[in-house]
Amino acid sequence: MTKPALDIRLTEQSDLLWVWEHDGPSRRLVVCFSGIGGETDPTPVTNFASTAAQDGQNSVLFIADPNRTWLNGDGLVDAICGRIFAKAEEVGATQIVTMGHSMGGFSALVIAGMVGADVAIAFSPQLSIDPAVVPDENRWMDLRANIGDIRISSAADYLHDSCTYYVFFGSHPRERPQRDRFPLADNIALFNIPTVVHNSPQRMKQTGVLADVFKHACERRRRKVRLLLQETFGAKITNPPKDAPTAVRPIRKGA
Repeated sequence: MTKPALDIRLTEQSDLLWVWEHDGPSRRLVVCFSGIGGETDPTPVTNFASTAAQDGQNSVLFIADPNRTWLNGDGLVDAICGRIFAKAEEVGATQIVTMGHSMGGFSALVIAGMVGADVAIAFSPQLSIDPAVVPDENRWMDLRANIGDIRISSAADYLHDSCTYYVFFGSHPRERPQRDRFPLADNIALFNIPTVVHNSPQRMKQTGVLADVFKHACERRRRKVRLLLQETFGAKITNPPKDAPTAVRPIRKGA
């Protein structure tokens, strides 16, 4: 039986921010952030629609930065947080989950602590695009050069101990500048997936496990995520040392 199409509506398309919304009956709000996308448009964030909405049950905000600034656009962070706080109040959310791939994964990590998210799910994220932090990262150079002042230098500065983070990288050497610098802590589940490059969500979708990975992560079932990925890919989870610190920033209560 064909599943009914999700009701996803465009509610903002400004020079600063693009937003789509889906309303579901559950008390979970999922915030999906776009990746870089093509030459003119960001990756359609609705690629995650079926997974994030869970057959229409969850309310979802799909957020795209048309300028591809890694959250460094003037006023962008405040605008995003404002939309999330308003939507969470509108739907009576009791759980907020952020998620995204690549640049979207970076945004999911940074914004999670600012809005008090319970879970952040980041697929092949950038930890940083700041040359001072990742001098050996040579991808996205043209976009990085357009940013100018990089005010949000590293996602590690915004991780919060009240949030549980699920981070998925490929084992390919191209991922090393971001993967090998990622902080470790008890609330961070870091997965290294063999035979995957920068396409971790696409590979999970191809093998039919993306929806279950998302479901288990939302429920904070780290062992189920690990076993599922090990069965599918032979994935390894990096266990943090017991004394590994987590960077903490105050949770923002409003925009």
